[in-house]
Amino acid sequence: MSVHIKQTWRVSNSVFSFQTSVMFLLLALAAVAFADKPEEQHVLQTLSNFEGFKNDFRSSAGKGTYNFIYHIGDSERAEERDEDGEVSGQYAFVAPEGDEYEFKYNADEDGYRVESDALPEAPEDTDDVKKAKEEFFQAYQKALELAEEDDYEYSEESYESDESEESSEESSEEDSDEDDDDEEEEEDEEEEEEEEEGNHIRASSHFGFRVPYPYNRK
Repeated sequence: MSVHIKQTWRVSNSVFSFQTSVMFLLLALAAVAFADKPEEQHVLQTLSNFEGFKNDFRSSAGKGTYNFIYHIGDSERAEERDEDGEVSGQYAFVAPEGDEYEFKYNADEDGYRVESDALPEAPEDTDDVKKAKEEFFQAYQKALELAEEDDYEYSEESYESDESEESSEESSEEDSDEDDDDEEEEEDEEEEEEEEEGNHIRASSHFGFRVPYPYNRK
């Protein structure tokens, strides 16, 4: 019985030693493989025109002009604004796939426009689209002409009403002036009559007789 137990223990010990040896061997092989593999490093891809980092901004508060530029390796941008308010500039960057893209733009009274080889080309209009656009612009032009006619008629009516109001105001002012003149004339006549009466009264008292009615009202 004891002999059988000893043999069993020896077999188990041998199996355990074999498994341990295999495990250490695999770990050693993995360590060697990891040590031989070079470490991967992420390298920043820069634009082809990159010469150094830039960051500059200048402005003129009185004229409203400015210009700036920056370059950080994988992207750049430059822009300026003139006294007329027109803006122009360009920017570029490196895409994740490694491709470079450059864009140029202008912004003025005609709107915002961008030029770049990276932009897709606009598809040509089909016959149905061309017809729909033509009908739309015809309707738009007609509506615009009607709106201008309404504005013109409204301005004429407003001008006529303003003229009538001004004429009525002038006539009322003239009437009031005439009334004032009439009142002044009546007052002057009354003053002259009173002065003549006073003269007659003084003359009658001086010569000792009374001036008959209606010259003497006392």
